[in-house]
Amino acid sequence: MKKVFYLVICSCLLLGSCKKRSDIQFFDDFDELPKHKDPKDVTESEIRYSYHSLVEKEDQKPLNNSLQIIEDGELSYLKSTLSPGQLHKKIRGYRAELTLHGGNPELKEEWIEWRFMIPKDYKLDSTNIGREVSIVQFHYVKPKSEEKIITGPTVDFTYLEQYSKNMLILHYGINGVKNGLLHGNKWRPIALNDEIIKGQWYTVRVNINWSLTNTGYIAVWLNGKPFTPYNGINNKVYGANLYNSIQNTLKFGFYRYWDNSNPTSINFDYMKKARSYMELTGKEPTPMDLYGTSEDYRYLEDKKRVLSEISLREEKLE
Repeated sequence: MKKVFYLVICSCLLLGSCKKRSDIQFFDDFDELPKHKDPKDVTESEIRYSYHSLVEKEDQKPLNNSLQIIEDGELSYLKSTLSPGQLHKKIRGYRAELTLHGGNPELKEEWIEWRFMIPKDYKLDSTNIGREVSIVQFHYVKPKSEEKIITGPTVDFTYLEQYSKNMLILHYGINGVKNGLLHGNKWRPIALNDEIIKGQWYTVRVNINWSLTNTGYIAVWLNGKPFTPYNGINNKVYGANLYNSIQNTLKFGFYRYWDNSNPTSINFDYMKKARSYMELTGKEPTPMDLYGTSEDYRYLEDKKRVLSEISLREEKLE
């Protein structure tokens, strides 16, 4: 079992360095199915999984092959599958998600990394072309006694097939409830790659500073290349990313509002969480690691039209 929770530990074998790193939070390489823990039984500082947004569970494990561990030679990975009709009737939507809770009650800056793949046999009905599916999201936690004033996550990575292209899109920001306290606040797509190849693994690295104000930011790299746009200094996009002072949950796996006649899957090779670049990678960062150069971002110029079309499509759907 290679799932490890860290407080103070030297992780030479895990991350390839013998330096002492005191703040590694979490690593899971999915060599066995994660165990469900009831949030009522743990503290906010403990990192744990839950299947609460999965359609079914039995003995703390998902049914219907919604989540499986796949062994492929030396590689093991988590396979999240949505079957036709897999509607979560209580909280709505079609879901095959794991939720990662806790570990950051003081809302400190975090670095998160995962590897994902859209399988070659992923096939959508023609009516679903142009519809996004959420694959990774950071979602707010609202106490039951509070009135809902925002809707959806503050950070959402979605997968979309449109224009004969396969796309990874990042949405960011506060999305206010209509006629609510934050009405008029609107999240937006801030990054896009429309050259995703099915059957190929992609590494996503995220640096996020949590805040209720515009001091919050997110910076993302895809396969080591800046994914979020260059702002003249670095690739940080600023804006509030918290609903309240409760730490967000990290959900990964499928969530969508529409059904499909064929099963569809997404694979995750591992999930890491740390406090710093060095904690995450095992090496001290260079300016190129953290900021890149303006040339690194030129490929985004060709994506601006597609991003604008996505924004217009979303407005028409409202």
